[in-house]
Amino acid sequence: MGPRPEPARLLGMYWFLLFIAVVVVWTIVLALLALKLWRQGKALTRELVAAQSKLDAAQSRSAAGSGQTREDAHAPA
Repeated sequence: MGPRPEPARLLGMYWFLLFIAVVVVWTIVLALLALKLWRQGKALTRELVAAQSKLDAAQSRSAAGSGQTREDAHAPA
């Protein structure tokens, strides 16, 4: 039979593999959190764009109804 590895060497390899496994798990967790935040950011941006479009439309209707242009409504008195 060939020489057997020393127990201390096996223990070191065990701790190294455990460390690698923990790093992999944390990387996956952080990637999933980043993906979740990315999707929330995209949804929030979409909502903000829709709200801005509604606001612009309401302001242009309001300005058109009063006979003012948009620039006149924002001009200093």
